[in-house]
Amino acid sequence: MAKFYQPKEVIFRSNLQSIPNIYDLPRLGAGHDGRVFKFNNKALKLLKYDISLRKEKNLMTFPKAVYFLDELNLKRITKPIDILLDSEGVYAGYVMDYLEDVTDKKKKGTPIYRESYEFSCGDLIHSMYDLMEDFNELTKKNVLATDINRGSYIYTTDFIHLCDMDKYQTGLIRVEDQNRCILNYVFAKYLYCIMSKDLSRDQLKKLNEWVKKVTNSTTFLNNLEKEIGTDYRSSIGEYTEYKVKKILINH
Repeated sequence: MAKFYQPKEVIFRSNLQSIPNIYDLPRLGAGHDGRVFKFNNKALKLLKYDISLRKEKNLMTFPKAVYFLDELNLKRITKPIDILLDSEGVYAGYVMDYLEDVTDKKKKGTPIYRESYEFSCGDLIHSMYDLMEDFNELTKKNVLATDINRGSYIYTTDFIHLCDMDKYQTGLIRVEDQNRCILNYVFAKYLYCIMSKDLSRDQLKKLNEWVKKVTNSTTFLNNLEKEIGTDYRSSIGEYTEYKVKKILINH
């Protein structure tokens, strides 16, 4: 039976600042492994389970959080920047930089709201290079990115960032090929989500086959950059209108 661990008071390990009741803070979201709250310009993730169950489920254990905090220098993957302790000094969660999702439907009608396809091709290429550096850093530090899904994406004013490193695996060797495939998947799945609207079942099948193919490609991101060319001002929506037609014709 799952053991839930939900302290109210949390303390920042770095400066011993206390939050008497974390549940009084605005809640940003919740998942199977914890809840995320906003505190000033930080996101605080309070983990659900006790230490043994976190380890068993490969969640964000204390050693993993400290390793990410101390060893990783990342641009677009949101890593722990501090540790949360309970009132007895026991590890209870971690702190991240807060990133505002400008595609959040709750912001529709406000000046900052954007659809994910409204970003430019230049935004895509810039984020691609940043994430290439991030994934090279993961590989260098023997970390494998895992559990990438639609909830892993945050779209800020400068486009894609990734969050939720809880299930990333540490202490591995020879993860370069796996991380390359996962990075391919990040961009292939993003493009899929835009291109998949209003398609038939057969067309969706072809699009899914394309995602699988390019995820395992050694040249996908290079080809993507070449295909976009120098027209960085065009929207990603314009690019995908052309791209989906090309994919469906060639499959």
